[in-house]
Amino acid sequence: MLNLFSTTLPLLGSYLYAQKENAQAQKELQARQNRYDQELRNLNTLFNRSYYSNLLDRSDIRGLLGNLRDQMMMTTKTLKNRASISGATPEAVTAAQKVQNQSYGNAVSQVASYATSWKENALQNYLSARNALEELYQPAKSNYKNNILGQTFNNFNFLKKLFN
Repeated sequence: MLNLFSTTLPLLGSYLYAQKENAQAQKELQARQNRYDQELRNLNTLFNRSYYSNLLDRSDIRGLLGNLRDQMMMTTKTLKNRASISGATPEAVTAAQKVQNQSYGNAVSQVASYATSWKENALQNYLSARNALEELYQPAKSNYKNNILGQTFNNFNFLKKLFN
């Protein structure tokens, strides 16, 4: 009886200590998993905002197109003033305005064509950041799985030694 007690007590102590270590490892992994989930949500939000946004709605593009419109209005005003002095026909002014409008349309088209490369860059940045995030948290997941497997093996050995 004493022999069973002297064998069982250290085994039980080892088992309880291993259980405590396992609980602590699980708690750490859960905290890391929560951080991973939060960082992944932030990354997805950033990606969705940049990838699915309209490039023409960006403030720098709006400013550029606004400046172009202002310049066109000033040019039209200058054309009308010169036309009244030189006696040009309204058709000549209208033709000049048509050229300006075509230039503006070309500028908008050019900006819109950049949207494809913008989206491609956003996708590549997202994939790189997602890969880096996975690489950062993968060792913790592997360590936890190894810890669980080791714990299961220890529990089996504990029971085996206890009943032998």
